[in-house]
Amino acid sequence: MWKKILVAVDGSDPSLHALEVAAGMAAQNKAELTVLSVVPPLPPIMEGDMPPYAPKFTADLTESYENMVNAKAEEVRVKHKDLNVVPIVMTGSPSRTIIEASRARGSDLIVLGNRGTSGILSWVLGSVSRQVTDACTVPVLVIKDQTYCET
Repeated sequence: MWKKILVAVDGSDPSLHALEVAAGMAAQNKAELTVLSVVPPLPPIMEGDMPPYAPKFTADLTESYENMVNAKAEEVRVKHKDLNVVPIVMTGSPSRTIIEASRARGSDLIVLGNRGTSGILSWVLGSVSRQVTDACTVPVLVIKDQTYCET
C-alpha cells in the first residue's frame, strides 16, 4: 500500500516511537523509509545581529542532528535488513521543511510523533504535527506515545 514513507525525528521519545512504527510499516510494505530530522533556525531574537558564536553553534547543532539521524537509520537497517533507509538532515522551520521534504521525496505517508516540545514552547511555536496534518494532502499518521496520553 505505501511505497515511500517519511518519518520525522527530533530525538524526543515520541519521535523515536514514531520511527519504530514507521520502520515496521515500511518493512511490512517493502517501502522506502526516509528518516528526516530538521535543524531549527536560530531564534528570531538572534537574526538581526548575529553573535560571533552563531555559525559554530549552528554547525555543531547540525552535526548533532546528523549523528542522531545516521545512528537511528543504522539501528533500523540492523533490525530490518532489506529495508531501504534514507537519512536526511535539513535546516528550517520543522513543519514547513517536513512538508517540502515529503513533496520532494514523493512520500505517500508521513509519520510523526505527537510531541517533541511541550508547554509554553509548543503554544508559541504551534504543534508541528498539527501544522503538517493541516497542510498536507498525503496521509499523515500521528503516533501518540502513551507517556503523553491522558487517561
